[in-house]
Amino acid sequence: HFMRETEITVQVFNSLEEIDDILVSQGFEKTRNFQLNDWYFTRLDDIQNINFVDLINNSFLVRQLISNTEKLQLCYKQKQVDEFNNVIAEEKFVSQIDALDETLKIFNYCGLNNYCTIKNHSYVYKKGITEFALQVVENLGTFIEFEEDESMLPMNEQQKINHMFSILKSLNLKLGDDYSCKKVMMMLNK
Repeated sequence: HFMRETEITVQVFNSLEEIDDILVSQGFEKTRNFQLNDWYFTRLDDIQNINFVDLINNSFLVRQLISNTEKLQLCYKQKQVDEFNNVIAEEKFVSQIDALDETLKIFNYCGLNNYCTIKNHSYVYKKGITEFALQVVENLGTFIEFEEDESMLPMNEQQKINHMFSILKSLNLKLGDDYSCKKVMMMLNK
């Protein structure tokens, strides 16, 4: 299962209520919500001294997705970055698994390092072709994750990023400047 796509992740500093009011008043509708729990594992030990891309490219995650049902996945993401270390694309490989606790135990018993766990509640907002997820990340903050859609296919990666960022900027939310927020690094640096 192979995907390569451009996405941006931007921190939002409004309250959830404000965000919902602002988006709904602009014609967005909340189409679904789900809980996403990710356990990051690596064979590397000294993670404080490794750059983000090397860390992520040497990591995989166990993902629990809870909506009306529960889905468990093993997930590996290979990220591509530009010279400023902003993620511009990623390839994703996913495999289904069926027992969360057993899987986490296996990797822990194998001596892998579970260096980060990210739990986020996501709300998907949609208006026309524009769709993005509002992520409320436990102990970290609120983010919008925006993936490219078909209308952006002719653009190069930088144009896609600029296009998505300008859509988000037009929403009148209080956004951070970084369009490539790395939640894992933010969590590790807390």
